[in-house]
Amino acid sequence: MSVTTRNDISSAVRELGIKKGDIVIVHSSFKSLGEVEGGAETVISGFLDVIGEEGTLVFPTFTQNDFANAYKTWHIDKESDTGYLTNYFRKREGSLRSNQATHSVAACGKLAYELTKTHGENGKRFGNMGDTPFSADSPWEKMYHHNTKVVMLGVSPLYTTFFHYAEYCYIEECLNALKGKSEYEEMKSLLADFCKKGTWPHLDGEILASRLESEGKVNKSFCGNALLTEFSSKDFVDLALSSLRNYDSDVLRISASGYWDVNDWIQWAEKFRQITNSTLKLN
Repeated sequence: MSVTTRNDISSAVRELGIKKGDIVIVHSSFKSLGEVEGGAETVISGFLDVIGEEGTLVFPTFTQNDFANAYKTWHIDKESDTGYLTNYFRKREGSLRSNQATHSVAACGKLAYELTKTHGENGKRFGNMGDTPFSADSPWEKMYHHNTKVVMLGVSPLYTTFFHYAEYCYIEECLNALKGKSEYEEMKSLLADFCKKGTWPHLDGEILASRLESEGKVNKSFCGNALLTEFSSKDFVDLALSSLRNYDSDVLRISASGYWDVNDWIQWAEKFRQITNSTLKLN
């Protein structure tokens, strides 16, 4: 069995079109690579070799276990539930972590402080995972505006967190459009809130990534046993928002557990369209 080296990592990253100075967020499965010479540090260093000192490397450091109590038990050193690499990276010298209970990120490099210094302090947004994860001052909004490159290392685009950011932004647009209308409170009450079941536009990251790929906006490479997939966060979010604004139900994710019902969202969206009599536009 071959052993993955630092040079193997950096070669695969370059093949994705990533270059010096880029901001890159990595969703990862360390074990997907197979045997790695030097372990987690080899993977991190392989990325840093490509983006250099002018670049910024980001990993999600979510706390998903016991989600109902996430806000009660949160502290900045809480273990990440998104894999071995994320825990190694958040504790690595030079890494900074954003201070948010469910969807924090850790970053190192040129823009690490800028990305992580605030998270949920300003511009809160109503949503099914609380009002701080994808706030206007969150790393997710900042990464979107910086057009961060998303890399899926051995994991499916189904787990691309930026679709949650798009969902939050769209719901904010809808609620703003409903303000001042008699139906506002009723429509808002039908939406899912933190630990409250309700309707929500659950997006399917695989479908969105597939559409980007059909447009030639996805790059792929292999390293060890892992497939690496790369696309632009801005392309991904813009496609998600456009799909939601155009009431495209084909991008919605079906719940395997039956926890949510796609038809509930379609009915909510149709009622919203009737009330507002317009398609939302990006400000």
